[in-house]
Amino acid sequence: MTTRLSNIVVLILFGSYIVYRIFYPANPHDNFSSTLLSISIEIIAVIILYAILNLLQNIKWLRFYLQTQFLFRNKEIRVSIAYLFRININGKYLLVKSRLRNYFQPVGGAFKTLPGSERIFKKLNIKPDRLIETEKGIAKGDLRVYIKGVNVIELIEWFNSKEDRETAPWREFCEELISTNILPWKQFRFIDYKFQGTVQSPIITLDSGDKGMFLFEIYDLVVNDDQKLILEELLQKGDTDKYIWVDDYLIQRLGHDERTKTQVYEISLQTKCAQNLKWSKK
Repeated sequence: MTTRLSNIVVLILFGSYIVYRIFYPANPHDNFSSTLLSISIEIIAVIILYAILNLLQNIKWLRFYLQTQFLFRNKEIRVSIAYLFRININGKYLLVKSRLRNYFQPVGGAFKTLPGSERIFKKLNIKPDRLIETEKGIAKGDLRVYIKGVNVIELIEWFNSKEDRETAPWREFCEELISTNILPWKQFRFIDYKFQGTVQSPIITLDSGDKGMFLFEIYDLVVNDDQKLILEELLQKGDTDKYIWVDDYLIQRLGHDERTKTQVYEISLQTKCAQNLKWSKK
């Protein structure tokens, strides 16, 4: 039995006893009933205080807290947790073609779980999303999962603990830029990066009709002199079907140029979220 369920059971039992004694007071000389009533009131007060403290701790995410704990408590939510790189050279940002959809996006991808994560998956009854197809088959170990709304906050707390999950964003950088020969391995076998923030969406309705939410960790690539020269040369070569360079103007408009009234590129929404370090609906 979870702590949450235990609190509910205790609340019902002792709360019922308090209500009973309000309508049917005990004999003034019945010390046992009086003591039990006092204990019941104290226990109920502690549980209510705990609930209030829990609410205050989540006051910043009040809407999200209410969504997960009440509105979508028993509904399955698709949760995707990923990291994204902002790679900026001379005011232009490097985006790569998505392997799954027809748009360009920042380098990055879903975090992977590690051995030991099966414990939290079992505890929270988490179901992996088996619908993401890659060049190597169905993606395994990605933090793209289905979970009941009531358990979403605990999943995020586990993720923030960094326990039994991938912690470095190197893997997708290698897969999307080095393995594809966009960047040379020798000069980029080691990279530096700075964590810039986390972008978390509310519970939204996905294109599939399911409920879902996204969490992105955003990193800025920190380049050395040699790496900067290589990226500047790549910028000078221009765009290809694998990657493009765009400025902030196009990112904010998801590839639509209002000056020429044309859709220059299809740019993903998460690109704008990473750029602004906040969730955006469009």
